[in-house]
Amino acid sequence: MKRILVTGFEPFGNQEINPSELLATELAASLPFVRSLILPVDFKEAFQELLKFIEHQSQPFDSIVMLGQASGRSQICLERMAHNWMENKKTDKKNPAVPAQQIFPGHPEAVMTTLPVEEIRDQLNLEFPHAPVVVTLSAGVYVCNNLYYKVLSHQELKNTPALFIHVPLLPEQQKDSSHPVMEFKTQVQILTALIESLKI
Repeated sequence: MKRILVTGFEPFGNQEINPSELLATELAASLPFVRSLILPVDFKEAFQELLKFIEHQSQPFDSIVMLGQASGRSQICLERMAHNWMENKKTDKKNPAVPAQQIFPGHPEAVMTTLPVEEIRDQLNLEFPHAPVVVTLSAGVYVCNNLYYKVLSHQELKNTPALFIHVPLLPEQQKDSSHPVMEFKTQVQILTALIESLKI
């Protein structure tokens, strides 16, 4: 049976929960071939902890699925690529302000996942027409994209299919109607179907 690593992030900013953490934990509890890892929202530590976790495994993972919270997005978003760019305009709990710059100077401007994101999207949309899944072209410029770029670029991980998925806020995080949300149960169902498709 294939082994899949699903990562999520700790809460950050003024949030008390992070849906990616809750989802990663739930998926590992319900799917025997999934391991979960919760990462700090930190430009340096997130990738370092992921790499250390992988290196200490007795068997390699067949796929890596990274989850992150995306306030303002109403759909589950499959990120086609990671960009060689980082920026943080405001100091936060873990990260100082970072001026706009390349993650790795001189490296490719973007790196694409090897997973067939359009096929995955189309299959999920057949199964869950009430909650469409989309493919997007930017994972932002914060820690989510930073982690994704480092995973896709790392020499020892290049042969491990990896995908970053942005998930909407949960209803309990909604402050006003300008922040779309998606029920936890719906997100679990969609992500379970996606991860089940990767083990084949």
